[in-house]
Amino acid sequence: MKYHWFKPLSHTNKYLITAKKTILANKMTMGKNCFLLEKKLRKILGVKYIVLTTSGTSALMMSTIASDIKPKDLVYAPNYTWIASVNPAKIMGAEVKLIDTKRNSEVIDFDILNKLIKTRPPKLVILTHLNGQANYNSLFNSLKKKHKFFVIEDAAQALLSKSDDGIYCGTKYEVGCFSLSITKPINMIYGGFCATNSKKIYNKLIAIRNNGVNAEPENARLELASELGLNLKPSDLHASIGLINLNSRNTRMKNLKKIFEYYKKNIKNKKINFLSVEGKNTVPCYPQILVKNREKFEKYCSKNEIGLHLGIRCLNKTKKFFSKNNLNLKHSVEFSNNVVRLPSGPGYRLKDLEEIVKVINKY
Repeated sequence: MKYHWFKPLSHTNKYLITAKKTILANKMTMGKNCFLLEKKLRKILGVKYIVLTTSGTSALMMSTIASDIKPKDLVYAPNYTWIASVNPAKIMGAEVKLIDTKRNSEVIDFDILNKLIKTRPPKLVILTHLNGQANYNSLFNSLKKKHKFFVIEDAAQALLSKSDDGIYCGTKYEVGCFSLSITKPINMIYGGFCATNSKKIYNKLIAIRNNGVNAEPENARLELASELGLNLKPSDLHASIGLINLNSRNTRMKNLKKIFEYYKKNIKNKKINFLSVEGKNTVPCYPQILVKNREKFEKYCSKNEIGLHLGIRCLNKTKKFFSKNNLNLKHSVEFSNNVVRLPSGPGYRLKDLEEIVKVINKY
């Protein structure tokens, strides 16, 4: 494939130098790079606590355990999200109700969610900030204050994006979960983290990451567990790469915005609906389109050596786990069936995009 669907911005020489230093330091798990990356992320996001972990999925697992979800507790979550958002709640025996999106959008429909909360308040709500779009709502905030349910923000695709009033995605409620995988604006190749302003939740997250023991990793075997937990401590080698990429965040954000605007301005094909993003402070990860007969479009692009990503499969399609949802999910299903992510990533040059857009406009 000449044009892969995602092209990261690489710093190969810096990676090699820092990898050698990290290996020679002989501290490959939770070393100084991990703690430094946590410190920098705290400062950038303006939160009190960051807990680095092995992936965004691990962050979601840790946060769900920290929410004290019990079997049969009610959880509301978007239907259009990656299954990692809800897997922990399902594993823990919760009742997960899926919520539809707005039409032609990946953003949850708060009108539906708020009505359900009024009728039957949940123990936990999972909100997902997809493609950098802040997913907040004033009535939802009021309902949260009244019913005091726990909120996990899945901000895997929204690191460095803000709401219109300047709040970083993933920092408004109890805990935010972030991915630092290779296809995110900032990556440590594979990793993630939790963000919180609660000391109580922070202590829980530290223990859950560390086999249930709230202690420094090297002393963990000498202490008794205070929580049920797993070994979700990240690699210092990955964290060293994360530090390099975090330091180039302004270039990465600029490139992603420039790529998005180029597609938006230059795609002229009437068969294709280019999707704008909501919010003035959004950093879009992926330029997306809606196209009828997606399979035909995918074959056409493949023939012209253009790689695509087909978004996320709606959770209700996994009928083994969600067959009894009983809510209308038509908008999210329709969106999931027709959405396409175009080649993107901070490593792409505008010269490459010119060729890609020419092919797309001929479809």
